[in-house]
Amino acid sequence: MYPLLFIALILAAGQDLRAQNVIQPLQAQAAGQQPIEGNIDWTTGVLTVYGEGIASADIQNPAQRRLLGFRAAKATAYRNLLELVGQVHIDASTTVGEAMVASDSIRTRVSGLIRGARLVPGSQQEKDGVFQVALTLELQDDLAATFLSSARRSPAPALPAETPTYLPPQTYTGLIIDARGLPLKPSMAPRLLSTGGNELFNASGVDLEYARQWGVVGYDRDLERAGRSDRVGGATARPLVIKAEKAAGQYSSDAVISNEDAVRVQMADKHSPFLAQCRVIFVLGPAPAH
Repeated sequence: MYPLLFIALILAAGQDLRAQNVIQPLQAQAAGQQPIEGNIDWTTGVLTVYGEGIASADIQNPAQRRLLGFRAAKATAYRNLLELVGQVHIDASTTVGEAMVASDSIRTRVSGLIRGARLVPGSQQEKDGVFQVALTLELQDDLAATFLSSARRSPAPALPAETPTYLPPQTYTGLIIDARGLPLKPSMAPRLLSTGGNELFNASGVDLEYARQWGVVGYDRDLERAGRSDRVGGATARPLVIKAEKAAGQYSSDAVISNEDAVRVQMADKHSPFLAQCRVIFVLGPAPAH
């Protein structure tokens, strides 16, 4: 088990900023081995894993022992990253691990991206001859492109013929889905559905370059902070806030809103397109106290 103090030291500098981030702990256990630990910060879109290593007791030179010890720890961290990245949910029905099993080309691509993972500054620690490091991998950019570039581009769903006229009271700069109190789990490419079954938003309808830069959606635990996020307009943001009715999909990653709210979203996006630019944030966490 990786020391909790080690993990705390790595994260301490940014703890205040991460307090309201959507953090998903990850763990895997191989037979006869220590648990593999890590976490996904879905708010920043970063996967972090840890690795340990030792240097041979025959090496007497302190500098050489340190070099080889951290090299061993880094090699372990890369193996752990390959293991834990498989737990990342691509969407409500598929994990990265399942996609890698189904496609050799995806496995090769993901393995290559892992080799480019970054060392966390300040994570190199030594305690009682055990060397420890942490690596991070971004869920956006190339990893997102691996799973989104082949998605079929689809137009926005058509409004039903009987849709009543709805004129947005203002020009909205983005969309916030308030899913607090629901068992909604983060994924790289969730969908937004109506209770009537209409698919309002999905990865195949977004601009790939925006998805690579921002991720298909953002995640937060703070509704107020989400409302002024750069994703939805920053200091001049005017997001449309919609309450989710329930979570859907095998992994409960899709959000479902009422049919009435679905019309509001579609008309607002038609007036000032924001869905294709991934200007969407899901707010998760416990239901607010009343």
